[in-house]
Amino acid sequence: MTTASWFDSFPERRGTDSEKWAHVPENVIPMFVADMDFRSPQCVIDALRERAEHGMYGYSMVPGSFYDAFAAWEERVHGCHVAREEILLSAGVITGLQWSMKALTPEKGVLIFHPSYPPFMSVPENLGKPLFSIEMEARDGAWTVDFDAFEKIAAGGEVDAFILCNPHNPTGRVWSREELTRMLSICHAHGITVYSDEIHGDIIMPGEEFVSVLSLPEELSGEAVVLTAPSKTFNLPGLQTSCIVVRSSEKRQKIAALMRKNHIPGPTFMGITAATAAYREGEEWMREMNRYVSGNFDLMTEFFARKLPQVSFIRPQATYLAWLDFRRTGLNADELDRRLVQAGVQLGKGTNFGKKAGEGYMRLTAACPRRLLSEALERIRTAL
Repeated sequence: MTTASWFDSFPERRGTDSEKWAHVPENVIPMFVADMDFRSPQCVIDALRERAEHGMYGYSMVPGSFYDAFAAWEERVHGCHVAREEILLSAGVITGLQWSMKALTPEKGVLIFHPSYPPFMSVPENLGKPLFSIEMEARDGAWTVDFDAFEKIAAGGEVDAFILCNPHNPTGRVWSREELTRMLSICHAHGITVYSDEIHGDIIMPGEEFVSVLSLPEELSGEAVVLTAPSKTFNLPGLQTSCIVVRSSEKRQKIAALMRKNHIPGPTFMGITAATAAYREGEEWMREMNRYVSGNFDLMTEFFARKLPQVSFIRPQATYLAWLDFRRTGLNADELDRRLVQAGVQLGKGTNFGKKAGEGYMRLTAACPRRLLSEALERIRTAL
């Protein structure tokens, strides 16, 4: 199978216990979950098949080969050196975020940007931590953040945690080195721990550059908690494998001790098998996938300009997510959602990402075969 046909193919997902496809009626295309409609790379399929055929599924340890593969990926793809002892494992990024925050910053508030991935709001709520938010603004074709407001909240003494989404979900914004340095310097000055979710850090559009917090100077990166996983990059979320990278030995030990005490499960051996294969052999697949998604964004840009000018979006620099602006339609989130589903397509409701910041917006997952995206766009036009 050629690279192009790999991403153009679409094995049936209904009837396979897919959370994304099982929760919508037969006539609806689901585009609300950050879950690809691409088959994972062949190297992953082969590794899982070989492991499954062994026939022994007993208690397993995480082999050194996984840590080596992950560290080599970070070095090769992102230019970041990660030592084996700096890596903790969890079943998912949000699991890692919640237990890290509970271990390190259990008391004061949490700062986030809106719109925001919904669990970044529910995790603080679960821990009884108040939420402080800064609303991002669209200026000159880019999503921006008010650093004066950021510093004011940081200096107020009511916050001990900052959840950074790098790259940003749902806008697809890539933060520059200068922006990241400024954010982390402010947090460092005020004793705020930075939790950087970098799960979309591999999904970078051609011509753009991702900067990991791990690549910043030691006085900044050394105090941060960086969370990442192969799940978005290679479509492996069902295998629940993620990494928590913590350079501070003191902080790392606190997180590990709390997770151990509470019997928090880590990845399964099949997840480790898949992740190791992906990190070792999946780089070219990843780059081809990024090019394909960029082509999908080209299609969307042309479609909205020609056929649906009342809908727009700032082209994402990263992620396979599009934050669509429906405000010129005059429809609120509930009415938009109702009309879209009635027309046969379901997007992520904007208000789930922040009631104020998300009103009039919808999130679309563009990691799918182009023909499926084309059909979904036509259904959006029908809905309006």
